[in-house]
Amino acid sequence: MSTPVYTSPFTGTVVTPTDVSYSALAFSANTALYWPSVVNQTAGQVPATRIIDCTPSTSGLSIALPQGSFGTVGADIMFNNKGSYSFLVTDSTGSNSVTIAPGISQYFYLTDNSTTSGTWGNFVFGAGTSTANAAALINNSPSTLGAYGLSTVNGYLAVTQIIVDISIAPNPVINNLDRAKTYNWSAGLGTIPLPNTSTLQRGWFIAFRNSGTGALTFTTTSPQTINGLSSIVTNPGDSGYIFYDINTGNYITVGWVTPNNIVFTSATYDVDAISGSTLNLVSNAPIIQTYISQSGTRNASLAVTLPAITQLYVMVNNCTSASDTITFQNQGSSQSPLSLGIGNTYTLLSDGTYLYILNSSSSSSFKAVNGVATAPSYSFLNDSRTGMYLPGTNILGLAANGVEVIDINATTSSSPIVTINGRLYATTFSGGTF
Repeated sequence: MSTPVYTSPFTGTVVTPTDVSYSALAFSANTALYWPSVVNQTAGQVPATRIIDCTPSTSGLSIALPQGSFGTVGADIMFNNKGSYSFLVTDSTGSNSVTIAPGISQYFYLTDNSTTSGTWGNFVFGAGTSTANAAALINNSPSTLGAYGLSTVNGYLAVTQIIVDISIAPNPVINNLDRAKTYNWSAGLGTIPLPNTSTLQRGWFIAFRNSGTGALTFTTTSPQTINGLSSIVTNPGDSGYIFYDINTGNYITVGWVTPNNIVFTSATYDVDAISGSTLNLVSNAPIIQTYISQSGTRNASLAVTLPAITQLYVMVNNCTSASDTITFQNQGSSQSPLSLGIGNTYTLLSDGTYLYILNSSSSSSFKAVNGVATAPSYSFLNDSRTGMYLPGTNILGLAANGVEVIDINATTSSSPIVTINGRLYATTFSGGTF
């Protein structure tokens, strides 16, 4: 049976008798379109509807327009790319290709049907329109609200950030889908591993705030870095953004600074009023801590736990009993506790893990480091190379201009030795030189 031919009374060309308005086309191979009047769908042929929502499964695919000589001048097709890959639209011979990118709608219309392929005009349809459906653009359902940092407000796109509150373990596992989330840490000492940057897309970032009581560490996958380091440690009160720098394959922070309004806090603790053998100061550790014994009834040591943060402390033990020893250790640290006896004062530096004694003194004495001749422990503002130092146990050295001049050695208490490294001038003796 032959295909019936319809002739337009206005143009004299063949008229397509069937106008099929819409179809959805998901394709994984190159696809040819056929006019609805001649299409054989039983054989797997695809009709050329006027509007086609296209979803290519991969890149490099193409769609061929129907044969131009079988169509009517003015026949039109609009392709809407709903997929994640671009595809080509060609004429029926595979020539004159046009690329349609994801999210773009392109309109084609037949202007000449005198040849097999025909002549097609085209233009981008609706790209950049101000009336786009914002909710549809981001699939704004309850499960995806705020995903990738986008939401909608009154039909308009709006930036947003999902807050992820973390108060207990386990620590979160972060990946590419966590773009634009804000992590609010309210636990103690903890670590958050950052994802391998090879799994991230351009522009990935997260925000953070340490609202907890301990140091929060962000680690990277070697050889990747953050601010040039393998990890960073944030203290309580710190906040900022962490960005993936696609140019270097590493991370950088923006807005992360240590607060500069340092306040010296202090507190006095009566050890006799503390029950048990421990005192936990993880949630609030004053910089200056003084320990006293009001009634003198404790007579036992007290173990103090400090938060795992970077801090400077002054610890004073003003208890009365020799057994009222105070020990200090950072939360989670493997370091042996530092012991502070009665009448002593420590100036401590905490790096978040270990405690270091910067200075130790008592109420009646000052204890300095040993020093050397070129840098005596006791020197002067205007001459740091002249003064007194400790060359060895039971030995006192006096230096001038960085050189030991007098060495007083009482290692053998019954026969101390004084060594003078230079000439001795006795001004009370005429011409006296030794």
